[in-house]
Amino acid sequence: METTHPPETNETMIANLSYVLREEDGLAKIWNDQDRTTHLRGVRESIELSSNLHQRLEKLRVWIDSVWERFVTLTLERALSEQLREFLDEIDLEVQELSQKLVEMDCEIDRLRVRVQEQRRWLEEKVSALEPSIHRASTQNYLNMMLSRVEELETHLLSKKDVVLNVDEPHDNKRYSSASSDLLYLRVRLLTTRVAVIASGYSKQLSECDAELVALLPDIGRLKTDLAGLTARIECMNELSRYWLAYLDIALPERDLQSA
Repeated sequence: METTHPPETNETMIANLSYVLREEDGLAKIWNDQDRTTHLRGVRESIELSSNLHQRLEKLRVWIDSVWERFVTLTLERALSEQLREFLDEIDLEVQELSQKLVEMDCEIDRLRVRVQEQRRWLEEKVSALEPSIHRASTQNYLNMMLSRVEELETHLLSKKDVVLNVDEPHDNKRYSSASSDLLYLRVRLLTTRVAVIASGYSKQLSECDAELVALLPDIGRLKTDLAGLTARIECMNELSRYWLAYLDIALPERDLQSA
């Protein structure tokens, strides 16, 4: 049976075999048990950070609700009793402290988001490192080439069973001298396909790991939304305080003139 593939030397095939074996060993450096443990620990820590931020934000909400309630219910009363400025100063101290805590919380939420994004980039880098092993050659082409070699070997081996060798005749290996080369070729191609399958499996695992991180992003988004609502409440109290202070600056001089 005539071969349709270009001839390859055993030295080249051995070199290819060595390369594929090194490539297979290299997969463990791209994604291994330690990497999986690192990822799981990172996800767990991010979830714990998010939960902690939600709890702290809830405590700030309760505090802000309390300040807001006092502000909207007592401001007019303090204005009528001429104790408004002292009341606003008291509220302002709490508002400034709350503002500081909200800013700190905002920074921590941003750091959490960056942390998740960095974990995703780390996974993306590993997926990119796996891509050459997955797509280095068409698996279909490999299968076609392997089938061609198998057919040649099969024809050779089946024909050998029907042949009674004569010591005066040339050895059968001379009629089919590429058997060992074909076996080496098949070994290389099978190993290459196995590398592609392993790399593809790792890539799927990495995609699942990335999905775990993506699932954290909506929760971080809710933190941002809740924080924005509380910040708006604080800004509203600041604006109203400035209004009342402006009122005092206008009303007190008039009252002093009337007294005079």
